[in-house]
Amino acid sequence: MIIRKSCFEYEGKKICGYFYIPSHDGKFPAVVMVHGFGGGVHEKKNVLLCEELARAGIAAYMFDFYDKPNSLSELLVEDMTVTLQLQVLRHAVDYVMAQDFVDMRRVAITGHSLGGMTVLLYGAVDDRLKGVVAQAAVSEFEKNSEPEFQNLEEWERDGVRLFGSDYGNVAVKWSFIEDGRNHDVYEACHKIKAPVLVLHGDKDECIPLEQAQEQIKHLKSTDKLVVIRDADHCFYPASCLYEATKLLVDFMMGVLGVKAPKQVVSIGEDDPEAMGEEE
Repeated sequence: MIIRKSCFEYEGKKICGYFYIPSHDGKFPAVVMVHGFGGGVHEKKNVLLCEELARAGIAAYMFDFYDKPNSLSELLVEDMTVTLQLQVLRHAVDYVMAQDFVDMRRVAITGHSLGGMTVLLYGAVDDRLKGVVAQAAVSEFEKNSEPEFQNLEEWERDGVRLFGSDYGNVAVKWSFIEDGRNHDVYEACHKIKAPVLVLHGDKDECIPLEQAQEQIKHLKSTDKLVVIRDADHCFYPASCLYEATKLLVDFMMGVLGVKAPKQVVSIGEDDPEAMGEEE
């Protein structure tokens, strides 16, 4: 497996992340990963998924939208909006498809939480995609159980809200909420042509399971919702994370036309925190 730092530009700003590539030689199908609010390439669950995709013969690219929390990208997290994420994601997909080791005819996307919302919206406007996986996705933008997303009147009055260390100590403008209200996820679900898998934990403390159950009503009859028993918003404990990861990898192998590798490393065998630029 090759792990390589790789960057593209959006309106003159550098957006950086990591490619996980199965080997030196060949063209591979690819998955673009979209993190959630306050997330990024540092998250163990994202690293684990990238590793397992690469072991299955699929290149994975995960990147940070914003400058925080990892100081990888140059867009300011204070300016975060769903519309901006959709525009950046278009550049990311184009960038991945342009790589000489990627089979541009076999590219899919997945996202978690706010990133799940982003991929559902994006899946409705890019017919090149072969698959979409929404993980614990937001679809009713203001129905979030986290305390930081309560008292919206106060956020609107102040024009900005401070998010603490759990989110990287960032200030987010009220325009984030205003913009998010303009996006109808359920309407977008009707327009997605690629196969869709929706994953959600039945113990999700942030995004109600009912949102996933409503998403599937607006998707194709062939699309699927899988509820992970005992899983929280990030699909922990570890046993739930490994279950969700396997479901996602198996789905991607199916939609991207990848046969099972002859030798498969068990999920969780390696340290998912390990990351670098070495081959």
